[in-house]
Amino acid sequence: MEKILEIKNVEKGFGSQKVLKGISFEVLKGQVISIIGPSGSGKSTLLRSINMLEKIDHGNIYYHGNNIYELPDINKYRLKVGMVFQNFNLFNNMSVLDNCLLGMTKVLKIDKEKAKETALKRLDDVGMQSFKDRAPQTLSGGQKQRVAIARALCMEPEVLLFDEPTSALDPEMVGEVLGIMKKLAKEKMTMIVVTHEMGFAKDASDEVIFMDDGVILEKGGPQKIFNEPEKERTKLFLKRYLSN
Repeated sequence: MEKILEIKNVEKGFGSQKVLKGISFEVLKGQVISIIGPSGSGKSTLLRSINMLEKIDHGNIYYHGNNIYELPDINKYRLKVGMVFQNFNLFNNMSVLDNCLLGMTKVLKIDKEKAKETALKRLDDVGMQSFKDRAPQTLSGGQKQRVAIARALCMEPEVLLFDEPTSALDPEMVGEVLGIMKKLAKEKMTMIVVTHEMGFAKDASDEVIFMDDGVILEKGGPQKIFNEPEKERTKLFLKRYLSN
């Protein structure tokens, strides 16, 4: 299977606090990797580092074998490695459709009619086409996140990074967003998902990474991590989460 990303011995700190302490793993085409672990373990910082929103202090990140810090155009890389944020990051002064059109017309320079066709298809994929003329602030959290996913898909990314995409949602809206993500997983979209949704990690992942205190403590298939974890810390974390 084709290797898209390789994260090699990545370290990142803020002041005297080390947040990532030698993180290494690879991402293969069509793979869904869920990253789980307690708050403050470095999961979101890792995702932001992969997307170059944070600059790493040590180590390397490779995209198709090329060091991302040596690529001629950071923005081209960011288009290929898209990101869905926990707080949606939609533009409230634009309609749902215009939010989806913006990147395609301004960045990819796609003709407006063709861009509109793509945007409407992607909105339809996430069940939001009928809301195309609405302003984001009139939508529920779950609807906003579905629009954010559609917008990310409009850019034809090779990998999608999800940073706790359901953490800002009311419990009854979590399912609608996870349903879209499971559909993407079935369609073999390459995804790295930082999540507290253990059901999603268990059912939709090819690999689960358990992070604690800036290191990968354990990784493997969902069967292994959820049913036969090796580390006591993993067992304790899962016991607490799965008993909720």
